[in-house]
Amino acid sequence: MPRLFLSVDITGSTEFKARFTGQGSEAWLATFKAFFTNFPLMVAGQIGFEFLDDDHTPDISVWKVSGDEVLFQVDPKSPEEMTSILLALLRTMRMYEAKHFQELPLRLKGTAWLADVDGPNIEIEIPELSSGRGAHLDFIGPDIDLGFRIAKFARPGTIVISLDVLELIMGADNAASVAFHLAGREALKGVLFGYPYPIVWILGAEDRFDFLPWEVEADPRMAAAMAASGPTPPAELKQVIDNMRLFLKKMHGRDRPPVKLG
Repeated sequence: MPRLFLSVDITGSTEFKARFTGQGSEAWLATFKAFFTNFPLMVAGQIGFEFLDDDHTPDISVWKVSGDEVLFQVDPKSPEEMTSILLALLRTMRMYEAKHFQELPLRLKGTAWLADVDGPNIEIEIPELSSGRGAHLDFIGPDIDLGFRIAKFARPGTIVISLDVLELIMGADNAASVAFHLAGREALKGVLFGYPYPIVWILGAEDRFDFLPWEVEADPRMAAAMAASGPTPPAELKQVIDNMRLFLKKMHGRDRPPVKLG
């Protein structure tokens, strides 16, 4: 069964740390220590809140940290469960910014993608990092790489999602609780034989972009999203997915069936 991988990254961190050049790490260390300590706890708490009335609560765990980024893994049992997980993550990002970054030049952005670790991707143990608490596992493979490719197109306050995640959520019973925004296309190294990959951001259905003015001025994707009349219609997104499948079949003889959960 495909596993959902999630990434939350701090934007503006390099410039923020540079403010304290010559002052030692103590000047900025507390901000990042608090993030890596508190944010995973807040995510788990918000997921618990999201599934308060359900019989099953997804078990989300930290996969690893990298730079100013924390990565999670979770096994959603259904498209509806995955949709709720992403809503909880979006809510946590907003709450954390409001509480901890209100007076700091830092923002949070997210990425969500799927990878089957029993198929073309593999799970491996890193013995040097394992401890008495258990094996330290890492994941490698083309679908893992995809997540890191699309992550650079995440923007503050949003989650950029893979096409598999998009297609599953569009078919979920609670799909109306989220909104999708097509933010262009980009050719990604080693992905879809160079076919421009759709960049899709997700928000809660009632949420609006909270990009800051200078962020919009510096980023054409943000500017286009702010100027759009609203979310991208599902029919348009479905056509995007159909076009991708047609390209793979016609030009490369590859079938790419829809991913299934549960």
